[in-house]
Amino acid sequence: MIVKTKPLKIQLKQTQNPLEDFMLINKNNLDSVSKEILFVRYIGLPNTIEHYVENIISIDQYFTSSISTTNYLRLNGLEAITDKNDINRLSTVWHHWQTIVDNPIIDAYSLYQTPLCCQLDNDTLEWTKKINFIKILEIYTKTYPNSNATLLKNFVVKFLHWIEIYLPKLFKPINMSPKVIFIGDIKHHEFLFLYFLSSLGCDICYMNPKEDIANLFPDIATYSTLYKCTTLYSAEVSIPEFIAATEKEQAISPSKPHMIFQSPPSNTANRKQSPVNAGELSYEQLAGLSNAVVMIKVYDEENKIMCGGSGVIIHSSGYILTNLHVVGGGHYYSVIYENDTQEYLTDKFIKYHQLYDLAIIKVDKNCAPLTLKTDDNLVRGQKIVAIGSPLGLFNSFSDGIVSGFRDIDNIPMIQFTAPISNGSSGGALLDMFGRLVGLITGGFDKGQNLNLAVPADKIYEFAQNFIEHSN
Repeated sequence: MIVKTKPLKIQLKQTQNPLEDFMLINKNNLDSVSKEILFVRYIGLPNTIEHYVENIISIDQYFTSSISTTNYLRLNGLEAITDKNDINRLSTVWHHWQTIVDNPIIDAYSLYQTPLCCQLDNDTLEWTKKINFIKILEIYTKTYPNSNATLLKNFVVKFLHWIEIYLPKLFKPINMSPKVIFIGDIKHHEFLFLYFLSSLGCDICYMNPKEDIANLFPDIATYSTLYKCTTLYSAEVSIPEFIAATEKEQAISPSKPHMIFQSPPSNTANRKQSPVNAGELSYEQLAGLSNAVVMIKVYDEENKIMCGGSGVIIHSSGYILTNLHVVGGGHYYSVIYENDTQEYLTDKFIKYHQLYDLAIIKVDKNCAPLTLKTDDNLVRGQKIVAIGSPLGLFNSFSDGIVSGFRDIDNIPMIQFTAPISNGSSGGALLDMFGRLVGLITGGFDKGQNLNLAVPADKIYEFAQNFIEHSN
């Protein structure tokens, strides 16, 4: 018999934003024989320990919510094998495999026919599992050349136990984007198992706030990507136990994670700032700020447009502020800039706040941002302008006044008169100095020009680490 099944071919993804990239979903189909994966050693803290823990909890919540179709595990140690019946049973499995392993020339037919613990439903993954189990044993014997038969058997039985425990959780049902986070100190054999999971197409993020694993297997040290943060944290870190969301929790889960999964841009300034200009701008000058307002199209998993809206550039590195109700639940997004014929696609959903109806997405394009007004308060009767894409009419410009301040479901909102329509959501509300005073979020269907915007102070509270200030 000629074995025609090909093992999965893995390509490592290089990253400068490991937690953000860990959140991205690989779109390869089940029949693909190649896959790009992330395998990163994330060492240290980028900011505070509180932020570090919140990020981890938020990743848990997202990947165990109803919106996620990705199989996910968060680990801080692999389960030990203690049951004698399991030990004896897996010892028998090893006895059958030892004949294959000891053969100088691997018999592909025997390898294909001999079961290896849990059977995976995908032929490519099942074959890859067996091929890489052999590779794991080669790494082990190369690293421990003086290891005797008993030590090798103990390692194999433990490793087979991990295969039985964790592979069904990650690959049943078959999923092309399983995710594993391992936090804290790790044993070498455990890291070898993470390497094994990566060979099956899992994205792996090993996180240790105090130090990297010492004396790592040389082959795996070069295979995984080291990402070192600025600060090492030697104290013990208390992280709540990982518990998958219950059906009730899943039903009310937000559609996207609400924490920042990367270090914020480095040029954040103090909250106080000067006005953009000494005097008010003309309408022509204000209309020129439309370069910092974009139109967003939201696509589902079948590449069909779900809805559309607007967004505001808040940082030159491509961070765009919009409404959660515009982008929430989207599979990916198309972003259109004024005076640019290219349409930019992204699935980078960075952060959201459900109550404020705010979200941030990121596009790989540099563009000058708007300046947020944070130095004083708006007053009723103050002139404003609105820029958005109502009904798909790209970057329409209208003017009006601040007509009031309302609490909608206990959330403060700006009420204004500048005309808007569907598609304006996520657009910019500017004062006459060209500063962003609010993010347009909607209006009252039964009233004329009774429109609402999230005020600047809530925007700042939500996105301060991503707001690029002008001096």
